[in-house]
Amino acid sequence: MVWQTPLLFAIPSGVLDMTADFTPLLVVMVVGMGLGVLALAFMIGVHDVRQATRHAQPGVTEPQPSLPKAA
Repeated sequence: MVWQTPLLFAIPSGVLDMTADFTPLLVVMVVGMGLGVLALAFMIGVHDVRQATRHAQPGVTEPQPSLPKAA
């Protein structure tokens, strides 16, 4: 006799069989989202480091636009 956990009594076994069909899709989605979040965090870190090193160098200034003088 197969014993089910009390939480699964409310879910019919047919529904559990249907979710098994979507397991590869859900796994790929979770892994893809995790990698996307890690890539985003990495790119934010790279951007912050570049901005910090650019502002730390005293000789490097950002170019000023050449605008005509106001009348």
